[in-house]
Amino acid sequence: MLFDIGIFYSVTAVFGLIIVASVQSITPTYATPILNYGGPIVYLIEIITTMPIIKKIQPALNYYSKTVLVQAPVLVWLFNLFLFFRIFLGINYINPIIKVSAPVHMLNGLLYVIIIVLFTQVTAKFYRYKNLTTSQGAELTNLQAYTSHIETMYDDLRRFRHDYKNVLLSLEGAVSSGDIKEVQDIFQRVVKPTNTNLDDQTAVLSHLENIKNIEIKSLVYNKVMTAINDHIDVSVEVVEPFKISPKVKITDAVRIIAILFDNAINAAKKAPTKEINFSLFTKGSAQYIIIRNSTTEEKVDLHMLDGNFKGISSGRHSLGLRNLRIILASYSFIQHNSQSENHSVTQEIIIH
Repeated sequence: MLFDIGIFYSVTAVFGLIIVASVQSITPTYATPILNYGGPIVYLIEIITTMPIIKKIQPALNYYSKTVLVQAPVLVWLFNLFLFFRIFLGINYINPIIKVSAPVHMLNGLLYVIIIVLFTQVTAKFYRYKNLTTSQGAELTNLQAYTSHIETMYDDLRRFRHDYKNVLLSLEGAVSSGDIKEVQDIFQRVVKPTNTNLDDQTAVLSHLENIKNIEIKSLVYNKVMTAINDHIDVSVEVVEPFKISPKVKITDAVRIIAILFDNAINAAKKAPTKEINFSLFTKGSAQYIIIRNSTTEEKVDLHMLDGNFKGISSGRHSLGLRNLRIILASYSFIQHNSQSENHSVTQEIIIH
C-alpha cells in the first residue's frame, strides 16, 4: 500500500503540475473552472500513468515483501518511513505547512519514483542472489559429504573383498579340523563385526536410493547423519522413486526440507525418546513430504508454531517455520499440515 500510494503521489507531483501548468498557459482565463470540473479526469490520467510503473516493479515488490522483509526488517521500516514522508509531502503541498515551490515539488516527485523503483529492484535482486549463493553453498557442502561417504564405503568394500578370502581360509581350517569352538570364535571376532559395520554404513544410503533429485538426496543424507551424530534414531522411508514436482523450485524444496529437518533434530535431541521419521511418497496426483519427531512435551501448542513463528524450539532455528511459511506463500498448490500428540510433532507438506 505504501509503495502504491508513494508512487501515485510522486506521479501526481509530476504529471499533475504539468497538466495544471499546461491548462493555465493555454487558457489562463478559464484555467480555474476547467481544473475544478476536470479534476476527476486529471486523477484518471495520473492513475493510468501510475499503473504501468506499479506493474513494472510488481515482481520485484513481491520478492521484496517475502524476502527482504524477513532478512532486513530494519531496512524495510526505514524505507517505510521514507514512503510515509512522500505522503506527507503530497498533503503538505495541498495544505502547506512548509511552503514548497512547484518546480521543487515536481523534482521531488520524480526523484521519489526513481528511488522507489531502484530500491525495490536492487534490494530484491541482492537478496535473491544472496539466497541463491547460500543455497548453492549448502547444496555443495551436502553433496561433498554424500560423495565422501560413498568413497569411504567403496574403500571399505574394496578392503573387505581383499580380506574375505583370508577370513574364509581361516574358517575352512577350523571347519576341516572339526573345531566348532574355533569356528564360533572366528565368526564372532571377524565375520560378524565386518557384516555389522557394512550394514551400518550402507543403511542410510540404501534408503536414499529412490530420491532422484541429487540436491535433495545429499541434503537428506547430511541431515540424517547429523541426527545420528546427535544419537537420534532416524528412519527414512522412500519406497518408490521420488522426484520433486517441477512446479516447485529445487532451491525452495531444499529449503523446505532443511527447515523441517532442522526443527525436528533440534526438538528430538531434547526429548527423552530421540526419534525422527522422514518419508517421501506420491499418492494419487499429490506428493508428500512428511517428517515426524519426538518432543519433550506430550502435546506441542501448534498455535505457537503458527502465530509467533518460534518453531518447535528456541535458538537459531526459531525463525525456521516463519521462513517456511514465507516460502510456501509463493505456492498456492502446496498444503502444510501440522499435528502433535503422544510426545511427537508431525509436519506434512502436500504438493497438489
